[in-house]
Amino acid sequence: MKKLLTTMIFVGMFVATAATLNQRRTLKLVSDEPAKDQVIISGQTLHFDTLQLSLNTIPKAQHLYTVAKKSVGRWAKLFTVIKIEESGADGKNSWYAKKYANLTGMRFPGTGRKTTAIRSGHNYYAVFNNWYDCMVDFSHYMEVMDGLFEKKYGRTAANEQEMIDFMFGSFNVHGKWKSDVTWLLNHFQYK
Repeated sequence: MKKLLTTMIFVGMFVATAATLNQRRTLKLVSDEPAKDQVIISGQTLHFDTLQLSLNTIPKAQHLYTVAKKSVGRWAKLFTVIKIEESGADGKNSWYAKKYANLTGMRFPGTGRKTTAIRSGHNYYAVFNNWYDCMVDFSHYMEVMDGLFEKKYGRTAANEQEMIDFMFGSFNVHGKWKSDVTWLLNHFQYK
């Protein structure tokens, strides 16, 4: 009987703790004042800094870059130029971007890499719930690329161009892709 009572008390404390943590998380997400340094998802809206972006509509490249600086970090510029190359500039988004929320031409990964993709679509392109999930998935991909680059060269990539050269052949095999991404990188105007 003592054992059953102890177990019930433990389970009750666990449920109460979980409920309290969930309540704190909900309060933070529902807050009218999103934290300036955090990406917060509330329903179908992303809040970051002064931006409020619908997750159902692909934002302009400038807004994507602003969010990517926080979510992708060091490779935010690379994410943005690959997005423009793979799925089009502002308002001219590809079929994969519109249908799959796949902004960067990500393929559905095999085992061994974290992903936010929900399934594989036509030609193994990754399908995402929204554009932000694609951005987070790109960040996971770049973590792997960073590791592979460091393993091969014993150092981190010096810049985006060095990473493009490294990714060429595995991310995309077409010379036009590499020259287009390089051109976009060299003419990058976002702040």
